[in-house]
Amino acid sequence: MKTVQEIREIVAKAQQLQQDSTGLYRSFQDAYNQKKTEIELNRDYSPEGKRKLIESHQKRKTIELMQLARSQKDLFTKYLSEAKKDAESIIYAKTPKVDPVKQERFEKRLAEVKTEILLSNAKKGKEILSDFLSKVDEQAFAAQIKGEFVSLIQPILQDAGAEAYKYRQELSQIFEDVKSRSMDPEAGEAMQVAEYAESALDGRFFIPLVEEKAGEHLGQLAKMYINKPEQYFADFPDDDKKPLPPGMRSIEEVLEEQEAKI
Repeated sequence: MKTVQEIREIVAKAQQLQQDSTGLYRSFQDAYNQKKTEIELNRDYSPEGKRKLIESHQKRKTIELMQLARSQKDLFTKYLSEAKKDAESIIYAKTPKVDPVKQERFEKRLAEVKTEILLSNAKKGKEILSDFLSKVDEQAFAAQIKGEFVSLIQPILQDAGAEAYKYRQELSQIFEDVKSRSMDPEAGEAMQVAEYAESALDGRFFIPLVEEKAGEHLGQLAKMYINKPEQYFADFPDDDKKPLPPGMRSIEEVLEEQEAKI
């Protein structure tokens, strides 16, 4: 099992990949603009030929950008998914066992507390619960209480009446404390990492500025799909082709240049 520090290092790789994405796109955009300018300034091409070449160039570069975005996003997702999985392994690791006699006493007291809360009003019930929790000194007991928290607080909320919202907020804070105590410190750190990874997986890979620039230079299709390239290739499967090696041109591109000449 990886340590939290090792998991954080995996997350750092994903963060670095995302931080570098703007520069990566800028290099891509510069190359696109350079080729476009070459076409515009080439006196061998007719005006209509230039228009068609720029249109084809834009189409090819949109596909190339989607391929680049997909490879970067796939690696980003791989890092974060791995980190989330490893963090959850720590979070859900087996809770340490406690002395059987102490466990029996806890079970007995827990049953008494449930009854006392059930027979009390909301205010008294919350006081009983808080007092009971203040004396819980085992991670395993906190984990057990976490699993039974709903049944413990139900009588309190049912009796709260007009103050239900207030009690719900206070009990929510108590639950967060119980949840924290049900894990060892490393598990608590692992939970923070897992929550970050999940949030990052649900977010954008490229920042909004890159989306805007992609739309400005390549069109709305590029803007729409740059953060969901897998959807682009699902919607346009014919574009999902193996990219040519750097510097190599397709036969189609060569023929288009010939046709564009005056």
